[in-house]
Amino acid sequence: MSINLSATDVRTCEACWRPLVTAARHTVHGRDLLCRACAESGCPRRADLFPPYGIYRLHRPAHRTLSPIRGDER
Repeated sequence: MSINLSATDVRTCEACWRPLVTAARHTVHGRDLLCRACAESGCPRRADLFPPYGIYRLHRPAHRTLSPIRGDER
């Protein structure tokens, strides 16, 4: 069984970030592209790179009182 990767898919494992992708695990949020060892051991992916609120599983901004990065308004 081969995996069809698009031009925007990652080529390295999303769990350990070392070997090439050889397996795809389908979840409710899409699919995880993993190496065979991580797929067989059930390792979770380490990061969602472009979720709605930023990078690395951040759910909402921590402090709303901080100024946005736009010009930093100092």
